[in-house]
Amino acid sequence: MSNSAQFLSTQQLASRYGLKPATIVDWRKQTRKGKQIGPKWYQLSRTAVPYGQPVVRYDLHQVLAWEESENITPIKAF
Repeated sequence: MSNSAQFLSTQQLASRYGLKPATIVDWRKQTRKGKQIGPKWYQLSRTAVPYGQPVVRYDLHQVLAWEESENITPIKAF
């Protein structure tokens, strides 16, 4: 992950699609089982992020590429 990249939290991604954050968490659980559901995500070490900041993040460029490949139009644009 580069320092110039922009990232979304689970809450921000859920808001973008008009979904509950629990749905986004379910997507990650399915991805762990070998099924790719949703955009690629990164989980950082709790020691690598300041207290209160999200540990799971989504690279904005990968989110946009995933939306395009799956023909998804978000409810909320940036």
